[in-house]
Amino acid sequence: MAKSVRRKLRQIERGRIRSAEERVQHILDERTEILALRRKDEALPAQALPRALVCGSGRERFGIPVEAVAEVLPPQKYMPVPDGPPALVGLFGRGGRLVSVIDLALALGIEPSSAEDGSYHFVLLRREQPQVALRVERAHAVADVHPLTDEEATGFRTEAVTGYARVQDAGDLGDTLSLLDTERLLRPFLSSSPVPGV
Repeated sequence: MAKSVRRKLRQIERGRIRSAEERVQHILDERTEILALRRKDEALPAQALPRALVCGSGRERFGIPVEAVAEVLPPQKYMPVPDGPPALVGLFGRGGRLVSVIDLALALGIEPSSAEDGSYHFVLLRREQPQVALRVERAHAVADVHPLTDEEATGFRTEAVTGYARVQDAGDLGDTLSLLDTERLLRPFLSSSPVPGV
């Protein structure tokens, strides 16, 4: 403490501060600046990371924004849609409404794994009309993700992929996720659906 006081006095003498009032004001100004800097550092809120539902389809890992997900459902029995696009695998009823089932791997043009129908998860999307569920091979977990810059990002590319991210605590969720825009993903199916209201 005594050393810091001596140092301050030397600084005051060097700055040619002559009156006691000027010295006091100089010290108070310095302390105010130090406290203000410390409070700014403490007050900076940690930036909220985007959250995504991490899903697997084929060999890829995808992140669906949690705002777009209504619910993850266990495997459902569904009726196939005759003459529909290959990715529109069927329909099932939920709460008196039809839900279209779109296979995520087929919709993105990637090769699905050889999972049995019974082992799929259905990601019911948060949308009113038409209701859509994505059939994924596995819905792993909801996780915080760190978006990657273009230089860092490598992965699956399509119009529905808006970017790439890493899971904060990766564990067994894999390294890089392709972030999906569900509305872009659904656009080709909604305009060409042969079933009314689907």
